[in-house]
Amino acid sequence: MELKERLETFKEELTLINKPEIREFVEACIEVSPDYVFEDCPSSSSGKYHPVDELSGDGTVLHTKRVFALAYELSRGFDCEYNRDEICAAALLHDMTKQGLVKSGNTVKDHPQIMAKLVADVYKEKFQDKLNRESALKIYYAIFYHYGPWSSTEIRKSLREYTPEELCVYISDYIASKRFVHVDHKRGGV
Repeated sequence: MELKERLETFKEELTLINKPEIREFVEACIEVSPDYVFEDCPSSSSGKYHPVDELSGDGTVLHTKRVFALAYELSRGFDCEYNRDEICAAALLHDMTKQGLVKSGNTVKDHPQIMAKLVADVYKEKFQDKLNRESALKIYYAIFYHYGPWSSTEIRKSLREYTPEELCVYISDYIASKRFVHVDHKRGGV
């Protein structure tokens, strides 16, 4: 899928990121994300952990929109609205390597760390002079830790140690994956 189509997929979400340098950074990360996410990537390969409507080929895109909507709203509730753009950036990018850098057909357990590395690479290659390092680190770590207690033991940390931004992305991802919760991603409501 061409970059223009990828960006069109998340047009509404991208317009809610106010800082142009963060929006451009997210767009650059979307550009280098694997094609399969936009072509055929259910949000759950087993079918156990996400709503039924996310089990189709566009499931990860739909899930991402829901996580974004929740993160946008929760940033205010967690009193970290001043970092909303970083939170929303992380929410938009968190599952872009759901099945790894190359489509595996299954969710890869370390996909948060794979995506965080991709984000770090884009920052180092193109954005060191454009994006504040602290903003980049907030995005990086919110992606890196979005798996919460399901992270591998060698990188797991207690939820009590999460920053508000990391917690916001983790909780948004957790809630959006529940079958009993409906998130209207078009209006940002629950």
